[in-house]
Amino acid sequence: MNISEFERNKPVKTYRAIKNTTKKYKNVIKNMEMMDDDDCTRVEMANDFIKDLEKIMEVFQSGE
Repeated sequence: MNISEFERNKPVKTYRAIKNTTKKYKNVIKNMEMMDDDDCTRVEMANDFIKDLEKIMEVFQSGE
């Protein structure tokens, strides 16, 4: 498969799902009021998820 075939058949739904999930976790961080340690844990986990999703997106966009 050459690059033009990949671009033509790129999985748009997968791309959208990754972007929407990243946005969801960014909103969790943005809207979270820090009240206790559990809130800090949620924000830390959301940050980890965002980092992982961004790595997945890089691989996805590179076509590997």
